[in-house]
Amino acid sequence: MKARYIVSMFAILTMPAEAETVYRIPAHGVGCTTPGASIAANNAFRHGQERPDLQNTFDQNTFDCRTVDTAGKWTVIAEGDDTLLLRKTPPTPGLPPLYFPKNSVVPTDENASVPSTDKQAGTEETEAEHKTMTARRNLVLADVRQKNQVADQVKPIDMAHFAKNIENTLSADIVSFFHRLSHILENTGIIKLLGWLLGLGLLLKLVTAYRRRRAFRRTVQSGKKLIDKLADRLQIRRKQLVYQNAYGTTIYDKWNREKSEFMQREMYSHLVEHRCEHYFEQASPEILTYLDLIAFQEPRKLPEKISSPDHYAPGMDPFDYERYCAKLLRKEGWEALVTSECGDQGADVIASKNGLRVVLQCKLYSKAVGNDAVQQVAAARHHYSARFAAVVSNAPYTIPAQQLARTNKVFLLHHDELPDFVRRLEKSARSYLRG
Repeated sequence: MKARYIVSMFAILTMPAEAETVYRIPAHGVGCTTPGASIAANNAFRHGQERPDLQNTFDQNTFDCRTVDTAGKWTVIAEGDDTLLLRKTPPTPGLPPLYFPKNSVVPTDENASVPSTDKQAGTEETEAEHKTMTARRNLVLADVRQKNQVADQVKPIDMAHFAKNIENTLSADIVSFFHRLSHILENTGIIKLLGWLLGLGLLLKLVTAYRRRRAFRRTVQSGKKLIDKLADRLQIRRKQLVYQNAYGTTIYDKWNREKSEFMQREMYSHLVEHRCEHYFEQASPEILTYLDLIAFQEPRKLPEKISSPDHYAPGMDPFDYERYCAKLLRKEGWEALVTSECGDQGADVIASKNGLRVVLQCKLYSKAVGNDAVQQVAAARHHYSARFAAVVSNAPYTIPAQQLARTNKVFLLHHDELPDFVRRLEKSARSYLRG
């Protein structure tokens, strides 16, 4: 009851004061605080039954029904299918808003007076008729109340049914309130504004989601391009790091560490360069899947390098480079033997002429030649009882290698210097013999 009363009073306070419809209650009108009780009470009153005269209420403890006189104005609060929720204007203390059947109230203009026909009917009604109508109304109300009391004594209270009635009553009040509220908002255009704002927010959300999806796909595609570019190296590293142990189990530990380092260094730097690093974490699972797909393919066969001992080329085979140096010596009349054909003891080429013997260490390098070549050819000179030793290369020599060569009397040559070198040796030997 309190909740229903609070909802009704909230509806009264929130409804606008202008454009109200004023109603007049005919004589002997009955209003209740619930729609169902109001319809039942008025129907029972119209079909009056003979009962002893009781108090002027219709089960007041449950439904709070009142007999209303014709004086005063009533304004509408909420409208149902068959009933109207009205309040008296001005409000009367102790008199809450009441439901009346639509066919039992008469709408009238707020400033208009009560029609003359109604005044005439009220003045012509005799006192006896008034008493008779009042008695009939009280008899009907008393009959309904007596039935409710008997039902309460015979049957236990159905709490589920009682709760459902309360829920239905509150629901009807709340629905009526929000219906009127929505009607007010529609008239002021707020509903249309809210609709436009909701549509705009949904559009912005869709656009944002689309842009994020495009950025994510761009990140994935950029990562895949880097993997395709480095496919050969990744396939070689996979073959080096994935192996089977003595029990036949494939071990991926080193390969997994390699992938993690590749993602954190090369891949992240690549994405930063292409301004895609914001989606690195989200795109990493898909990029790693593609990395494994490419890395576990067989490396493609590289085209064989064209190599010949007749001509020097930076990309020639190292064994052909040894044969190329030996061929240069043969052109000068020296007997030259490539040791890779018979065994290597620190010398790649052994050449001799007129009692002179020279051992060569041949290095086809893309970087400077270090101490190792000097040490090897110095040892080979003693092993093969040679008089001279030299390192021949296409690359420069480090400073430590140059210092070690001076100490061990080893010549450091470029392969283009080799013909002049052996001619100087021959000239030096002839001068020594004549002297």
